[in-house]
Order: sequence, then structure tokens, then C-alpha cells
Amino acid sequence: MTHRPTPGPDDLVVTYAVRATPATIEDRALDLCVEQTVEVTEPLWRDPAIAGRTLGQVEDLRDAGNGRFEVRIRFPAATVGREVPQVFSVIYGNASLKNGIRVERVEPGPGLARALGGPRHGCAGLRGLAGVPDRPLVAGALKPLGRSVRELASYAYALARGGLDLLKDDHGLTNQAICPFEARVEACADAVRRANRETGGWTLYFASVTGPLDQVLSRALFARAAGAGGVLVSPLVVGLDVLRLLSRESGLPVMAHPALAGAFFASPDHGMSRAVMLGTLMRCCGADLVVFPSWGGRFPVTRDECAAVDRALKEDLHGLRPALPVPAGGMTLDRVRDLVAVHGRDVVLLVGSALYERSPDLAANVRHFRSLVETAVANAPR
Repeated sequence: MTHRPTPGPDDLVVTYAVRATPATIEDRALDLCVEQTVEVTEPLWRDPAIAGRTLGQVEDLRDAGNGRFEVRIRFPAATVGREVPQVFSVIYGNASLKNGIRVERVEPGPGLARALGGPRHGCAGLRGLAGVPDRPLVAGALKPLGRSVRELASYAYALARGGLDLLKDDHGLTNQAICPFEARVEACADAVRRANRETGGWTLYFASVTGPLDQVLSRALFARAAGAGGVLVSPLVVGLDVLRLLSRESGLPVMAHPALAGAFFASPDHGMSRAVMLGTLMRCCGADLVVFPSWGGRFPVTRDECAAVDRALKEDLHGLRPALPVPAGGMTLDRVRDLVAVHGRDVVLLVGSALYERSPDLAANVRHFRSLVETAVANAPR
């Protein structure tokens, strides 16, 4: 008989939705245990020293109906390790190359969660930095790509004067010739600092640092020295472990952008749930804020899916700080009440194009935005 290791604090439990028949589901579940760990033939993994130490173990298997089964697998610490790339690989590495397998939930043990680290600042830290103790935070974006450094800095000044809590670069702003990284960040950070000095405000500017891997951290450190209040990065573009790097080494709040995440959501029978990718994983790896497509915008997502992401960012997770949800993707000013109804007060309401389109007076547009938030909060149940 194979010895099954005692569950430990550094284990990782993953729940998969697997497309199968009653006759094949046990084989498919066993294949997941093998493929995500030792990936060898049965004569090799049957060795008790392997099967009892590093092989995944099925903890639960149930029929979810409509040809799908829910398979809960515990992966032992000896296989998982404590490094983000290996954790990500164990969750869905080889399994992603097969059909009919979707990651529905990820549960790191307490030791593993602490090793990954989670948000450095989290919800409470962001509120302290922005000087907003209770209400939803209001945010805008510097856009569009194609504007000069001078133009973007002028937008930053006006939007900060209006009273935004957070102002981020558009995620497409990197180091293009028309708007070089260092010049943009210096100019925009200075514009926000000047507006804050004149108004007594606390606007935090988040500089986009997505770029070549060997430059991401140096860009973040440059942004910090220039006076940026945070950094924005697209983790699936540069690598999920970059969140951990930026969280630990930059000292700044880290905002994660969902670019490329849609590749995981295209099929109900493949990929990962939004709550796993944009909630649990981004939070575990160090994101203080997570931008994600909201229902009612320009991306195909439901209200319930957004609520699930929100829960994953805020629920108890072995003491990790909660991260702030940033629903986005074509949000308009008339959506404020609906968003507050789903996300409550612990949310960053990000409006992009709508802040530019309302009128040429960007500061007045922000003040209107804030008034809508204050009204929505006043009318919402506590």
C-alpha cells in the first residue's frame, strides 16, 4: 500500500472541473495527479518513495452534472516548493495542454501563503497612503497612447487637481519613442505632486513599468525616486513572479493589469476561473490592487463572476492582506451605484475615457465623479 503523506502547511490544494464520463473520470483524475507532479509512466511513479512523497493525491471527486466532475487534488509541499513559477506550473502547467480541464479554486496552505507573501500594503495600506479611510477610491487613467509627454502631464495635473485618489498610466504606455518611460514618469509624477501641493490632495500616481524582465525593477525604482506613488504592471505579459519582485523590492503599492488573462477564460471547459487568476493568484503573488473587466463594459463577463473575483481578493486567506478590486473596461459614470452595490466600499472605481468625454474641464469631471460616489455610498446599506 502506498503511504499517503500527512497534509502539511505548505501543501497546495487545487479544485479542477474535468470533462469526463463516469467510466473515465477516475483515470482522468489520476492522470492530473501524475501529470502535474512527476509526469512519468506508472512503473516509475508506483515506487513508494515517489508516490508517497511527490505525487498529487485526490481528496475528493464528485459529479457536477452535465458531463463535468469536480476533482479536488492536494499537491504536497515536496513538489510545490515555495516559488511562484513552480506553484503556477503545478496548478496548470501540463494540464493546460489537455482538453476539458479547468481550474476552479486554488487553496494554498498557511505556510505556503505566507511564503508567497501576498500584498505588501493591501486595502488598509492603500487607504492610508491615499488618505481615504472609508469610501470607495476613485481612479482614472492617463490615455490614450499617442499623446506626448507634455500632453499626458497636463492631463495628470488636471485630473489630480480634480481630486482623484489614484491616477495610473494606461497599461499600453511603456517606453515608446513618442512617450519615453523616464521622461513620462518624471513629468507626470511632478504634475501630480504640484497639483497635490496646490490643493492639499493625496493623489497617487501609478507608473506603468511593464517591459523587458531585466528592466522592470529598475523602472519601478526610477518611478519611486521620481515621486510615483505606485506601479502598474501586466503580470501575465512579463511573468507572474514579477508581482512578488515588485512587492518586495520596490516598496511601492503594486497594481496588476489583466492583459492576456482572457486566454484563460475563453472556454467553460478549459483554463481558469476569473476568481483564481484575477483573485487568488494575483493576491498571493503580491498585487495590492487588481484591475479586472467588469460586467456592463466592453468585455464578456457577468456580475456574478465579478463578485467572485471580489471575494477572492478579500476573503480570509491565512492572514494575507486583502487586495483592492479595480473593476474596469469601459466603465461609465452612470455605473457607480451598481459597482458600489456589488463591491461595497472597499473598491477602486476606475473610469477611463468617460472622464475625458464629459467635458474639456477634466478637474470638473473628476469632481462630478466623486459626487456620484458620495451619493452612491450615502444611499447604500452599511
